[in-house]
Amino acid sequence: MTVTQIIDGLERLGSRAALVSSGREWTGAAVLDATYRAVTALRQRGAAAGRTLSWSAGDRPQALSVRLAAMLLGARFSAEPPASDGGDVLKITDADLSALDGASACEPRLADDAPFSVVRGSFVWSRAVFCESVAALRDAIGPSPARTAVLSPLAGFGGDAVFASWSAGAAVHHHAVDVSAASAASPAKALSFLERAAPDCAIVSATLLRSLLAHPAAALADLGALRRIVYDAGAGAGGALSAESSAAVRRVFGAELVDRIAGEAGLVPVERELRRAEQEAARIAELVMSHPGVAEAAVIPSDGGWAIFAVPAKRASDDADGDASGQRLIAKATAALDAELAKTDLNRAIAAVERLGQTALLSMLNALGRSGLFTDTAAAHTVDEVLARARVAAAHRPLIRRWLRVLTEQKLLRRDGDRLSAVGPVCVFSDAALARAWDELKGEWLATVGAAGTIDYAVRNADRLPDLISGAVRAVHLLFPEGRTDLARALYRESIAARYQHRAVGLLVSRIAREWPGQRPIRLLEVGAGTGATSESLLPELSGAEVDYLYTDVSRYFLDQAAPRLAGHRCVRFGLYDINVAPREQGFVPSSFDVIVGGGVLNAARNTDASLRWLNELLGPGGWLVLTEPTVEEFWVMASQAFMLDDASDGRAETESTFLTLPQWNAALDGAGLQRVLGLPRDGHPLERLGHRVFAARAKMDRALLTSERLSEHLGERLGAFASIEIVDELPLAAGGALDRERLRDWAARRRRFDSRPLSTAASQGRTQ
Repeated sequence: MTVTQIIDGLERLGSRAALVSSGREWTGAAVLDATYRAVTALRQRGAAAGRTLSWSAGDRPQALSVRLAAMLLGARFSAEPPASDGGDVLKITDADLSALDGASACEPRLADDAPFSVVRGSFVWSRAVFCESVAALRDAIGPSPARTAVLSPLAGFGGDAVFASWSAGAAVHHHAVDVSAASAASPAKALSFLERAAPDCAIVSATLLRSLLAHPAAALADLGALRRIVYDAGAGAGGALSAESSAAVRRVFGAELVDRIAGEAGLVPVERELRRAEQEAARIAELVMSHPGVAEAAVIPSDGGWAIFAVPAKRASDDADGDASGQRLIAKATAALDAELAKTDLNRAIAAVERLGQTALLSMLNALGRSGLFTDTAAAHTVDEVLARARVAAAHRPLIRRWLRVLTEQKLLRRDGDRLSAVGPVCVFSDAALARAWDELKGEWLATVGAAGTIDYAVRNADRLPDLISGAVRAVHLLFPEGRTDLARALYRESIAARYQHRAVGLLVSRIAREWPGQRPIRLLEVGAGTGATSESLLPELSGAEVDYLYTDVSRYFLDQAAPRLAGHRCVRFGLYDINVAPREQGFVPSSFDVIVGGGVLNAARNTDASLRWLNELLGPGGWLVLTEPTVEEFWVMASQAFMLDDASDGRAETESTFLTLPQWNAALDGAGLQRVLGLPRDGHPLERLGHRVFAARAKMDRALLTSERLSEHLGERLGAFASIEIVDELPLAAGGALDRERLRDWAARRRRFDSRPLSTAASQGRTQ
């Protein structure tokens, strides 16, 4: 097959229809005229041998004339997004089509040795490879075709089939495809098109073919002339059909089925490409395994390249360098933290926090009293009576039961059998007494921390507790009144416990970053970043360190709020992360971070154990997880933010508590496979009794420090350019213990899908992983 044969085919068609598309007909002579006009227009724009013509004008008939013009000019044609805006790339967009049609036709000298090339995915086909592919496609279409129906993009596989059809003297009916759509075309419209066109051969994608097969009208369609279906089995077109689906296509449509897939050797049968790919994958896997830090590896073809999955090797048991360096970091950070706190009146600040809790307990009793409960010491009620009289919403009944348990434990209620009653005079939680208690606390809070946003928020909730209990008011509206974040920002910054935790995290993580041994910036993920209390304290400490900081939250609202506030920190990117969803389902890959920070976020997880396992999965060998969490009931939280928390399915459900206890946290970290290396405050520290903890743990300390960058360097530049590398904890196995390649393909597809996402507004400073 040569370019001359395509031109000769169009000349033979002459005044007969060569192409019918979108209700318009082009004769063979008209297609040649459009081609020669395109040659003139492209020459005027600087097209020449060796230059790339980048097509981005959709599935339009003009793609065919531009492709032919590129061949005649010896240029390179590509429908792939250009790697850069360099001067060797000439873009063809919708706006250029009128100029192409309006140029004068000038028949060029035909030369079958013109050095044109075609880009298809990651492959670049030479003139010889492309011409061989079209010749083979002509044979696949069948002998003496009269009419070919093309339902595949003309800038790609569909156009190849058009050229094959023209060289055989066959007319082509084209059904335009939205190349940006998730599926190739509507199956109902495609069936209707095929009935009208009455082709003897149809060119489709695997995705469309599956849709046609599943459509209820497929078996009723009048496709008597159809003898052969040739489909694109590439990954971008839906992949090869199973044996069962192939047999169903032959049975339903009564046509022979032929597959083709793009490879280095052009368009080839799937079986041939699979054999070649398996051989190449085995060679690459052997090269991956030659890295001393790799224990296991798997390689699969992926989107014209390779997806590589490597499991780090076990670290030598006597290799204590990582442990020792970690302890040195911890010692430096804790010494600096103690020095900063030396001049703080911790006892007075702690007393203010404890007083906040006691005042919140009185607010609970006051709220129940406003529903006619516990109005004097003689009044006694069952739990069910309390829930009914206070009109407790179903979603809040577990929380109010916890109220009653805590009030009893704190000796503000007493239990006699199944009935509860108030202890002591009820005047201590009257409206007037409570107002005085809040006023006094506000003064003490101001004196110890210099602000009172936390108290203002607590009072606001205390006033509305009956409405919160009944569900008439949503707690989120009290935390973010009119969409403002000022109250929420105060909560996570003001208290002595919050300040201690932020400084501890800043001092520890900054030292980790500065002593990081990697050859690239340290990768840091913050989960549940919210109002930015942790990051605002941490980022200044990271000044001068090489850091890639991904600031995430489950809500885009917080990302949009944080983006302008953190604009001065060029290391910060923004993205969505949900602690209740597996990382892969969100587009995150294993072992992709060196440090993960979470400030008071995991107490909002539905299942802390699962969330910790997922964070461990995201950390590379030797990575750090640094968390701050409460480990005791916070009474003021029970009377405010607790109304927003989901029901837990971890240890909190067993103890009917808002937060995990310290032993439960330690067990959860151990159960996730993390190695605990630090817990603050240390035993005997004054802040210990508040129950707010800083946890530092390390991931996969028994594994070699393998990264995708190190493995890519080992594999070499040529392979690395066409490979995505994932460092995984283990390779997936199917039933019977064999490697689960289907799951590997799913992992690779998920990564491709998320890597190709457009940037969100909030993520304008960097690509969301």
